Amino acid sequence: MKITERLISRLWQSHLVKYPVTDTGQWLNIIFPGRVSNTGGCDFKDAVFAVNGRIISGNIEVHSRSSQWHSHGHHQNSKYNNIVLHVVWQLDSQTPTLLQNGRAIPTICLGSFIDSPLDELAHLPTNASSSCAAAGTYLNTNSLNKLLTIAGVKRFKAKTASFRKALNKEDAGQVVYQGIARALGYAQNAGPCQELARRLPVSKLIKNGKPKVDFCNQALLLGHAGLLPSQRHRSVKEREAIKLEKIWQSAGITGTMKAADWCFFRVRPDNFPTRRLVALSCLISRYHKSGLLRGILRLIKKAPAGTERRWLEDGLAVAGRGYWENHFDFGVTTGRASALLGYEKASAIVINTILPFAAAWAELDSDPKLKNKAGEIYGRYPGTGDNELTRYMKQQLRLRPDIRLGACQQQGLIHIFNAYCRRRNCSRCPVALSPG
Repeated sequence: MKITERLISRLWQSHLVKYPVTDTGQWLNIIFPGRVSNTGGCDFKDAVFAVNGRIISGNIEVHSRSSQWHSHGHHQNSKYNNIVLHVVWQLDSQTPTLLQNGRAIPTICLGSFIDSPLDELAHLPTNASSSCAAAGTYLNTNSLNKLLTIAGVKRFKAKTASFRKALNKEDAGQVVYQGIARALGYAQNAGPCQELARRLPVSKLIKNGKPKVDFCNQALLLGHAGLLPSQRHRSVKEREAIKLEKIWQSAGITGTMKAADWCFFRVRPDNFPTRRLVALSCLISRYHKSGLLRGILRLIKKAPAGTERRWLEDGLAVAGRGYWENHFDFGVTTGRASALLGYEKASAIVINTILPFAAAWAELDSDPKLKNKAGEIYGRYPGTGDNELTRYMKQQLRLRPDIRLGACQQQGLIHIFNAYCRRRNCSRCPVALSPG
């Protein structure tokens, strides 16, 4: 039977080897093998193991042979710097597993610890997604709803505190701009989007909202990102691309980001970073008269009671238009019209960025009315589409996949994961400690 990465991943998930020895002779206690990753950069996320009494949490990469770490170029790719453990079937190289930043990580050779027939092992059930032992008590009860609401409020307060700290260091317009940019990047490109906003401050973007100026901002954002066709060594003869290239070249800017800094792998084409940066340009133009800061604050202050969700999402959603109505990327077309920033993503930006930012701004500006309104909207906001973490937590807490949760409760799921599940800190988890 062929030893594939898929089979090795299944064996690892099955938790067959709980106390393996690494290539350097260290004994590990595997506490949690991790969650299967659906994005590039790792095979499992948030694994937890102990070495010499020290708890380590992080991501795991799986290969058939240990030499594939180098042959696949992972030692030169900074996106793999968050890997904490290398799991292989065969140790065919004496070269240590080195990250791009120079740090060495341990390697486990599963083939040294498993001697059962592989055709039997291939059908083993996996344990990585086993439910929370305490959750059955609270299934669909008021106790669980209250618990998730409390956790969601804690997450909101933590985000508010983070924005308040940023506001003490930077201009408020730059803070909200960076927050929106990061949110537009999703998980895969959040870091690069934030870095781009740092390199190209909102003060350097042209505020006038005329179409020609909006086009200049697109060139600045895409050029600083290193995502124009010429920067990616691609020949695109479309008029839109040629115009953007000319504007960028005339700016004479150097020291940009690189295309390799961005993730396109396993990213839905609608969410390609090129499209998200064009959406960011459109938002800057939309609020050119008042400026992004005042425009966003006014959006919340003027939100009518009862229809806040639609009002706020209308203020952020960006329809596809012109070239980007039917392009996923330069030279890559789609047969359907697609929004640059749809309502589902707009709602995620409202919940994760706009409302906690407004609460932080209100605290510093001594505006209790705005702070209360931001908190009240957050508490009433309907649930949005599930993401990787909320789906995982619903499974952990034995919730029905179709259960209706508000946005605050969905955020509560994420808070519980980050605070307790990520490090398998079950003894302090409010789900386990709650009397029901």
